[in-house]
Formats: sequence, structure tokens, C-alpha cells
Amino acid sequence: MKHFVPITIILLLAAFRPALSQSVSMYGQSLKTSCPVNCRDVTSKKPIGTYSYTVTYRYEVDMNAFDTAGNYISDYDFMRLEISSDGLSRYYSTTADRRDSIMYRARTDAGHRGGVDLDGWKPAERFALYEDTYLNWPEAGELTVRIGMVREEFEYTEPVPQMTWQFLNIPPRIVCGYQCMATGTTFRGRQYTVWFAPEIPISAGPWKFSGLPGLILAVEESSGIFSWEAVGISSDTGDIHLFDPKYDCITNHVSCGVPLMKIRRITRKQALDLERRRWSDPFGMIISSGINVQVTRVTANGEIVSDEKVSASNREKYALPEIPVLELE
Repeated sequence: MKHFVPITIILLLAAFRPALSQSVSMYGQSLKTSCPVNCRDVTSKKPIGTYSYTVTYRYEVDMNAFDTAGNYISDYDFMRLEISSDGLSRYYSTTADRRDSIMYRARTDAGHRGGVDLDGWKPAERFALYEDTYLNWPEAGELTVRIGMVREEFEYTEPVPQMTWQFLNIPPRIVCGYQCMATGTTFRGRQYTVWFAPEIPISAGPWKFSGLPGLILAVEESSGIFSWEAVGISSDTGDIHLFDPKYDCITNHVSCGVPLMKIRRITRKQALDLERRRWSDPFGMIISSGINVQVTRVTANGEIVSDEKVSASNREKYALPEIPVLELE
């Protein structure tokens, strides 16, 4: 019989709120705290379609535009959009995907038994967004979002958002060599300027953006917090995947034990509440999952100023400064 023991996470942190002389990656820190403990099991990737077009976007979150009193590093991730000929698409983080692969090698390679560094290969400001968006899945006209936190994947489905577009009197913009027209929209509490390429007649874009007569290659949110810009386009082909705990590529696609990942169906409103918990209660879901968290605060020169275990009674003191979310309503 296998015996399972609680996992212990030791976090070495400086003060959460930056001094004026510091530059910190606050948005990335929030996501890193709540990202899946074991990452996602790459053997549970189930093909659900075939892509014939891909776009890589630099997705940037500028906390300085949100909190002008801070001195933040602009956080970023490289997001990949895979598009099939029948309208199915998957939008996901290439950073999270690489972390999953590193963890998989650590689980299966005896040479990694001493531990694994999931993030040493990337700059501190490059975050891993464990949030996949599927357009026209599981049915045409539906959009499904998967959010990975701690030991679970939270999933909700909604109708594909119908955005109202207003064409703007803004000069065309060149993105990845394509001339893009500008249009604007207001979506769930935020205003966006969007650039699309009529030369590429694909009605798709990053995140939940779609519905224009051309591929969306750049997006800017009006306050300056969020932005997307295409940095690579390819016509390569391959499988579009969905993580499915019942699907295991090692054992002939049949799960042979307790899956590493659980999927919980929620509503979009519940998903927004989870997003806010990333900063208001960053360790709440972690300790409620039976994981021990030890927080050690250090100064810039390495001096330890505090060292304690996070518990239900003291976790509120570790709340992060408010982190902006894409959907305000």
C-alpha cells in the first residue's frame, strides 16, 4: 500500500510590497504562488483536433500602469494560439507547457530524484499562465476555459462572446509583416484597441478575442495594464490537445491509477472569484489542500528577518497587493 504524506513548500520571499528602489515581478509572483503544485500531467494530453495555423503572442502585464506608487518589472508570457480549419482553437502559455515537460522528466528520470528547478531557465518577470482557452469547444459556438491552481483544474464553458466592434480612425499598424487595421471594443469592464490583418482571413485571436474579418495580431487595453502582440506566425500542422485525466498516453490511453490532476466544473463568476483569491488569499487553497507552506522573509543582502509556517490563522498577513484581472464583470 502506498502512503502519501503532505507536501511541504518553502518560499523564500522579500517583502511583498516593493520599496521605491526595488523592481519586482508582482503579477508573476501571484501566479507562481497559486500555480499547480505538480504541474499538469503531459501524458494526459488528449488530441481533440488538428491545427493548421499558429500564432505566438507576447502577452504583457504592466503593474506600473495599475499601481503608480510601485516600481514593477513588466511581467510577460509567450502565449500560443493553435487554429484548426474548422474554427477550433487552443490558446495557452508556452511557459506553463515547458514547466509541465520539466516536471514530467523529473517524475520519470531517476537522475532528477534529487529535485527539479522548474523556473531557473527563465527570467523572473516571465510568468507561467495556467489558463487555457478553447474556442468552439466542446461544441461550435462554445468557449471553454481551464484554470490550473494548486492540485486542481477548474473549468467553465460559456457561449462564444459576441463583441461589438467600432472601427477607429487610426493609421494601420504593421505586425509580423502584415498591415493591420484598428478597431475598438468594450468587453466586461475594459476597453481595448485591437489590430487585425484582413490579409489573413481567419476570425480568431488571443484569449477570448474573435469575430473580426481577419486574424487579430495585437491588442492593447486602454489603461495600459494588458497587451498582446504577435511575435511569430506559422502554417505548421499538429494536434490540438486537451488535458484529460482519463487519458494516459503511457498506458494505451487508459488511466491506470489516481490521476495527478482533478477537474472541477465551475461557473465563470466562480472563476473570477478564484482569480481574486490569487492575491487576497494566495496560500488559502494551498494549505486547505494539505500542503505545508513555510515562508522565510529575507532582506536584499540575505538576512533572514522572519521564518514561520503559514496556517489558517495567520495566512491573511501574506495577502498580496491587489492584482488586476482581465474581466471586471
